[in-house]
Amino acid sequence: MPPSLNELEHVERTTFEIVVQALSDFLDEAVGIFRTERDFPQDIAEDVLREAVDSMGLSTFSHRLYGKFDYKKAIYVFTPKAQRVALMLDAKAEKESDTATLQMSQTSMFVQFKSRGKLVSGQGLLQQSLSQNGGDIQVVSIVAKFEYENRGDGGYDLKRIVVACIPNSALQQSYNPSETDHIWAVGRNSPTRGEDFRVRLKFALLRDKQAWRVRELTIGYEFDFS
Repeated sequence: MPPSLNELEHVERTTFEIVVQALSDFLDEAVGIFRTERDFPQDIAEDVLREAVDSMGLSTFSHRLYGKFDYKKAIYVFTPKAQRVALMLDAKAEKESDTATLQMSQTSMFVQFKSRGKLVSGQGLLQQSLSQNGGDIQVVSIVAKFEYENRGDGGYDLKRIVVACIPNSALQQSYNPSETDHIWAVGRNSPTRGEDFRVRLKFALLRDKQAWRVRELTIGYEFDFS
């Protein structure tokens, strides 16, 4: 029997809280890594996300996952019943803004909204759920945006991390029922250059729909790295 929409969203929220806690616990280390590493900010963000979640020590099971995400893992989430989840995480390293750019392979929703009077739409390519041994694995997709500023010594000051849980398409009617009721903005893609269609998730609009889906981890610079 498939889960109800309330049950599905409860699993999303429980999974989201695990990721938020992992990043919160790793916050001091994240600030230090951004300050001292000299790689591209996007590469640093991916490493930090991976290390933070791995340090949590998740309960896992064997299932190979595919997709354009920086971190993919099949885990058990306890609600308190053990639920099988395909955890899909993506890191974004960008200067300050209230959006995160998504590829259509990173959402299962049907994206529909109007921009400058024109309809923008596209079907997300991520699956709602996966199957294994006759049972379902719920797909939960989360984006962590690392906002930073450049330092004069070549490092970076991490300003905040915004974590957002992208709704499963089963919840379409709650989050994007029409082109005038949505959580999106135009993506940074160029069709003239043959770039794939992208969309931006607007944190403010998503927070208005469901406050728990967006969490901000603000950095204080009382840390001593001398």
